[in-house]
Amino acid sequence: MKNIFNIIGFQIGWWTCVLGAARNLPYWGPIVMLLFLAFHFYFFSRDLKELKLVLFFAIGGTIIDTGIAYSGLIVYNGPYSFEYLIAPMWITAMWCGFVATINHSMAWLNNKWSFAFLLGAIFGPLSYVTANKFGAVQFSSSIFTTLLILGLIWGASMLAIYWINAKIRFT
Repeated sequence: MKNIFNIIGFQIGWWTCVLGAARNLPYWGPIVMLLFLAFHFYFFSRDLKELKLVLFFAIGGTIIDTGIAYSGLIVYNGPYSFEYLIAPMWITAMWCGFVATINHSMAWLNNKWSFAFLLGAIFGPLSYVTANKFGAVQFSSSIFTTLLILGLIWGASMLAIYWINAKIRFT
């Protein structure tokens, strides 16, 4: 039951983030994701180490996606500010929600480093393609270049998430 809630809650939050950004309602997704995380941590996981991991990647993931924005590879709808180029809040919310799946619905990937990299390299970019199709992001480079770079970033990010998770959980 916990894993079903975990993956469905994350998916609902993810879609609300994308559709909210695409429809100029960029705060809807973060609100829904915050509700998902509140339920997740209240009912299913009172693990402070997991909360630490989520908060770590709230910052780390935002830095990664801000780097992607600075590179000019992707333009995000719904920025924090038009004055400063920072990945939008709905991207931060997605990172938090995704990382909350690592010890639950995606726990089966723990210690499967090659598979984690491969799945990140495939499904990370596909999530951006979906966001692009719905108008939440725009690609500034060719689709091949964009997918290649995002694949490398997300493959490495998956390794980092699982590695840091192991370090946090077993210290």
